[in-house]
Formats: sequence, C-alpha cells, structure tokens
Amino acid sequence: MGMLFNIPDASRKKQAEQISWLDWKPGGQVCISIDADCLARLLAKNQLHVQDFSCTDEASKQIVRGLLLDCLRVR
Repeated sequence: MGMLFNIPDASRKKQAEQISWLDWKPGGQVCISIDADCLARLLAKNQLHVQDFSCTDEASKQIVRGLLLDCLRVR
C-alpha cells in the first residue's frame, strides 16, 4: 500500500525524498490528529475504513459517529 504526502514546497519535498519510505515497517499503532473534514472525505471515498482506527475520547467518538451517519444518508 502506498502513502500519499502533500508536500508543496521544494525543500520539504527534498527532505521527504531523503527518507527511505519503502524500508519503513510499522511498529504498532500511530496516534494522529486529523481534520474532521479530511476524515469525512476519506470515509466517503472508501479510502479509510472504520475498522482501521479507533477514537480515544468521547468528543472524537461523537464526531466520527456523526460523520458515519452522514455517509450512510448520502448512499
């Protein structure tokens, strides 16, 4: 599976190219924060699935629940 990175300027692009992403091996879980709109787009386009992540706080759970319900309404 490939990884997509939005790196607009040349200096950041050069830094990213120096990292060997192909040799990277996941060591377990990674905790990230993601914008709710971005999460909604990923879920709506089936690029991220609910079984692939979990929420660690009640507020996040409620936001994700709402996003999922919205996705179901659209289908």
